[in-house]
Amino acid sequence: MKKGLILGITLLSFGLVGCTNTSTSSSSQNSSDTSKTATKQLTNKQVTAIYNTTMNAEADVWSKLTDSIKNNDNEMSDAVNSADTVLTKNEATLKQHKSEDGVSDMSKLVQYSHTLIDDYMGQLKLDKKGNSLISKEALLSQKIRKQFNISAPTKLNTAIKSATKAINTMPGVSGKTIRTTNYTITITSTETTPHFEGGTDLIVYYTFKNTSKNKNIEPTESLIEGVHFTQESKTSINDLDLGNPSKGSDEWNSLEKAASQKVKPGAEVKCMGSYELDNTEYPVKIHATDPDNNDAKLGTITLELPNN
Repeated sequence: MKKGLILGITLLSFGLVGCTNTSTSSSSQNSSDTSKTATKQLTNKQVTAIYNTTMNAEADVWSKLTDSIKNNDNEMSDAVNSADTVLTKNEATLKQHKSEDGVSDMSKLVQYSHTLIDDYMGQLKLDKKGNSLISKEALLSQKIRKQFNISAPTKLNTAIKSATKAINTMPGVSGKTIRTTNYTITITSTETTPHFEGGTDLIVYYTFKNTSKNKNIEPTESLIEGVHFTQESKTSINDLDLGNPSKGSDEWNSLEKAASQKVKPGAEVKCMGSYELDNTEYPVKIHATDPDNNDAKLGTITLELPNN
C-alpha cells in the first residue's frame, strides 16, 4: 500500500446535514416572489445534528484507514464515497445559510474535512500538508463547538487514536528512528574517533528492535542491507565505508558483538557501528530502505557531526 506518516494528530471536525425550508407560490407569481422566498434559519439542534453526522462520516474514513494499514490494502473508496455524499450535502446546505452566524466558519471547516478525506486519507498520503490541514480543522472545530455548545466528537477522536497507532507501526522515518517491515532502528547518539589509518571515524550508537513475528534478525546485516551512509564535501557526495577505529573499548566490543548476533522477535538490543568519514565539516546522511518490501525508500536522517 502507499505509505504515509502522521505526526501528533489531534482532530475535531464538524458537519452540516441538508435541511432547508422553501416557501411555495403559483407559477404566475414565481418571478415576482423569488426574491421574497426565505430559508428558515438553522436551529442549534439542527446544527448539532449536522455536526455529529459529518464527524461520524469522517470517523468511518479514519477507521477504514486503520483497517487498510493492518490489511496492507488500498480499499478506501467505499468509505470515502460515503463521506463525500454527506459532505457534499452539507456544503449545499451551508451555501443556503451562508449569512447566518457561525456558518462561515463551518463552511470552511467542512471544506477542510472534504479535502482531507479526498486528497489525503483517500489516497493514503498523509504528509506535512495533510497534518497542517488537520491542525486547522481541529482549531476551527473547537471554536465552533464552543459557539454552539456541542459535545466532543468521541467517535472521531477514538478513530483517530486507532489510526495514529496503526500509522506509527508503518515503515518510515521519524526523527532518528527507522521503521521497516521487520525491525526498528533508533539512533541514540554519535561520537567521532581517529581511524586506524588516519582520518576520522563516526561512531553511531543505536537500538535495534526485532518487530517481526518469526524471524531472527542480525542488526549489522540489516544496516548493510537497508541503510546507506553518505557525506557531502565541497565537490561531491561520497558513500561512506565501514570504519575501523584506531582504539577500542570494552563497551564498543560488547555493542559490536550484540550487533553481530541474531535478535529474537520482540527483543531489543543496544548496538554500535562505525563509518569512515570523508571530512569533518559536513553532516552525514542516512538513507533508509525496506529490504523486506522491495527496497522501498523510507526516508533520510541527517546526523550533524559531534562538536560541529
